[in-house]
Amino acid sequence: MAITSERPVNVCGATLSRRQFVKAGGALVVGVSLVGAELLKSNPVKAAAFKNSLDPTLPTSWIEIHPDNTVLIRTGKSDFGQGTTFTAYRQIVADELSVPFEAITTVVAGDTDRTPDGSGAFDFLGRGTPNIRKAAAYTYQALLDLASERFGVPKDKLSAKDGVFWAGSLSIPYGDLVKDQQLKLTIPVSGDLTSIFGLRVEGNPPMKPVSEYTVIGKSLPNSIITSKVTAKEIWATDVRLPGMLHARMVHPKTLGSTLVSAGEVDKTKFPNSQVIVKGNLVGVVAPTEWEAIQASQQVAAATKWTEWKGLPGSAKLYEYFRKEADWTKAPVTKSGATAGDVGPALASAHKKLSATYQFSYMKHAPIGPTMAVADVKPDGTVHIHTHNQNPQALRGEIAMMLGTTPDHVIVHTHPGAGHYGRSNGGNAGAEDEAVILSQALGKPVRVQWMRGEDLQWSTQSSAAFADVELAIDQKGKIAGYQIDHYMPAMQDDRPIGAVIAGLPTMPAPEVESKSVTSTVNGLSDPWVYGTVPNLIERGHGTFQIGQKASPLAVGIRDHSMRTPGQFQQNYPRELAISEAAALASADAIQFRIEHAKEERVVGVLNAVRHASAWDTRPSPRRDAVSTGSKPVRGRGVSLMFRSGTYWACVCQIAVIPSTGVIVVENYAIAVDPGIVVNPMQLKRQVEGGAVMGISQALLEEAMFDESGITSRDWNTYPILKMADIPEIKVVLLNNPKIGSYGGGSEAANALAAPAIAAALHDATGKIIRRLPLKRAYVQALLKA
Repeated sequence: MAITSERPVNVCGATLSRRQFVKAGGALVVGVSLVGAELLKSNPVKAAAFKNSLDPTLPTSWIEIHPDNTVLIRTGKSDFGQGTTFTAYRQIVADELSVPFEAITTVVAGDTDRTPDGSGAFDFLGRGTPNIRKAAAYTYQALLDLASERFGVPKDKLSAKDGVFWAGSLSIPYGDLVKDQQLKLTIPVSGDLTSIFGLRVEGNPPMKPVSEYTVIGKSLPNSIITSKVTAKEIWATDVRLPGMLHARMVHPKTLGSTLVSAGEVDKTKFPNSQVIVKGNLVGVVAPTEWEAIQASQQVAAATKWTEWKGLPGSAKLYEYFRKEADWTKAPVTKSGATAGDVGPALASAHKKLSATYQFSYMKHAPIGPTMAVADVKPDGTVHIHTHNQNPQALRGEIAMMLGTTPDHVIVHTHPGAGHYGRSNGGNAGAEDEAVILSQALGKPVRVQWMRGEDLQWSTQSSAAFADVELAIDQKGKIAGYQIDHYMPAMQDDRPIGAVIAGLPTMPAPEVESKSVTSTVNGLSDPWVYGTVPNLIERGHGTFQIGQKASPLAVGIRDHSMRTPGQFQQNYPRELAISEAAALASADAIQFRIEHAKEERVVGVLNAVRHASAWDTRPSPRRDAVSTGSKPVRGRGVSLMFRSGTYWACVCQIAVIPSTGVIVVENYAIAVDPGIVVNPMQLKRQVEGGAVMGISQALLEEAMFDESGITSRDWNTYPILKMADIPEIKVVLLNNPKIGSYGGGSEAANALAAPAIAAALHDATGKIIRRLPLKRAYVQALLKA
């Protein structure tokens, strides 16, 4: 092919280069430029950071516009059931490019060798400006320049609709504009590809005004649902590679046990099985899955471990937190909303609340198994097939474990069982173990965890407690509010197989950390009651329980879970606010409205009040009873601001005092995210979060003894059943004047707990300040 011309053009800080070809073909392809301190000064193009990545100098990266006017988009964010990549991302790109939603025919997500930016399956909408939006905006400006040149008219004389530019009566489809030429747009990007947050698109390209949206705001279908229910998607559990072996792990007996001797395979029963030992990690590999299961059970019975007891046990958890945990090493954090002087307000209070709120460990507990397939090639290239929230971060962790560079690691993502946070820092559990076994055998290996070891060896959402003091003045208003949040380190991103095997990993959470793996407990629940004159919120952090004592440096490993950190902080605040309303003999919703300044806070509270048919009155109700075998009913409310979105929730419950069983009968939730991108999909996300939150509030608690997690199955770690799901009413408040779209896949799960606890108080007149609201805890409280 003969190149007839080549000329670079600056496009709003990005660089467009064009090559004219003799033959037909061509596409506009948006790439990235990795830049540092010189960002936007000269917009230099630098080579790709790694092999097996999208090279920013090559025409493969964010967006492709093809000659037939179809569009392909790429994002490093894996889909975890939220559906955002297949709905909201397509809608955002469609509006920025002025193309039909249906023109975006292909979405490539997650795979490290086919997507550009990394980051995890969280904060999809990027507080209004996700990477894909800026990439689309840059692309549109490049197309606009080309159309201006083609028609010979200024850009402000052009209009675009449905993928076609118009200059008066003249028109040209985008596909014809890029036909017969290859174009590459290089976008400025900063960040670390394999960090938890990945890369970030920089610059400020002009973006579509809200008033010109034609696709955003519509309930357009989620394309992956059809491919899933028609079995066209390859799920992670279905991946099979030529010559692949199956494996089951024999993990240490406790969270601190070291290997004395590994059992041997009984070759008379399992002639094709073999044992692989790496440090304290034991794996059993066989040609079939059933043989691997049977052989691993036989090997496990013969394997010897040291004993270890270094945990306080569930029954003594909060005593341990009070008396033994070291809260002095990590600096105390303070909220930016701190105001006034709380001390005098508390001292002169007309009425005062002093209370402690307790939050138990919870598991991610995906319904499907934790599993991965790894294939370590003779040349050192590693292929991993898995269901993972942050494939690029996993890539970096595997490279560190193997003592190589990310060039050699490729992560392929597939649909699977969701676990909302467990792998947002890279690993879910089985990936590194599959790599270790594959490297040892020179063959592809599929590792699948059994339910018991998943509950034992996976991470959990951090336990926490909070001390609250608040003052009510003679007018029934909050005069002062003080809260101290206590929580161990939340984000342990170390691959557990590598830790057990003694291979290199990132450090365990420490006070000083270059990432999010610090013991510092940051304040993550924004204050929403702007009229309170005296306020102080403090965060206290410590090490993970057992981490220092365990010979494996493991202990009870914590990790973020849906609405991480904020769940632990919002629950005590919102339940305390409901208690404050009761102290003031005020209605819980009206009490919140009177303490708020933000219009959107009032909006969601009024919306949920209407949606739930809330009866305005103080709590507890006049006929509240805490004894008897007949159900008594109550209602409670909660409020949250997260990722640019305001939320309010009302739960209506029935409780039988003699048994302590709580049933949530109705759940209403109001959501103001600013602009609602896809109403139907947002409603689905909120409903899913609501169900998860009710389960967490009523049932979920990871129990443990002095050696490890004792929750082993769905009987010892129960979750909500389909029959227990209440009527859920979702009210979406579309608020275009905000000018951006907030997050919608988190928060809903955290709102249920304080609302249900407040509803229990409303029904019975008694407060329980410990999660979960298990029947045994509730029964004991009501009998006390």
